[in-house]
Amino acid sequence: MEFAVREAQADDAPAMIRYAQVLFAEPGLDLPTSPGEFTLTVEQEEAVVAEYAAAGNCVFLLAMAREGEIVGMLNCRGSSRRALRHSCVMGISVAREHRGAGIGTALMQSMLNWASASGIKRIELNVYARNQRAIRLYRSFGFQAEGRRRAAVFQDGEHLDDIVMSLLL
Repeated sequence: MEFAVREAQADDAPAMIRYAQVLFAEPGLDLPTSPGEFTLTVEQEEAVVAEYAAAGNCVFLLAMAREGEIVGMLNCRGSSRRALRHSCVMGISVAREHRGAGIGTALMQSMLNWASASGIKRIELNVYARNQRAIRLYRSFGFQAEGRRRAAVFQDGEHLDDIVMSLLL
């Protein structure tokens, strides 16, 4: 499958919302959001994209299929506090039908290129302990586990652990 990674733009907001609504409705999803919880309007999503674009330590990346469909997203949000501006918290997702096609890898590489150019020194994330596929991806880029948060998430009637991971650049 052909796709390209680029930064999100305000006019991507409707497609970003559609992508998120489909993603969050997926049964057994390893993200701490339940169906119906994602309720951003187009205007609110546009504001999020603008906020990321205006900050020097934030990025919102999209993986776009040739047909213009969003097939993956990655965001890194840095803090506005001076003491924390060197670090950001990352989240990533890939559309179910496109997993295993290298989209996550491409998003991660684009994010690392951005981080290096932006002076980011630390990237952190939380990942469900059961999500071994994602953990392997993060480790392949050098992320290391820093700790386990026991019963951090309550989803689909069960308490789930997650793992805190980070990468120092």
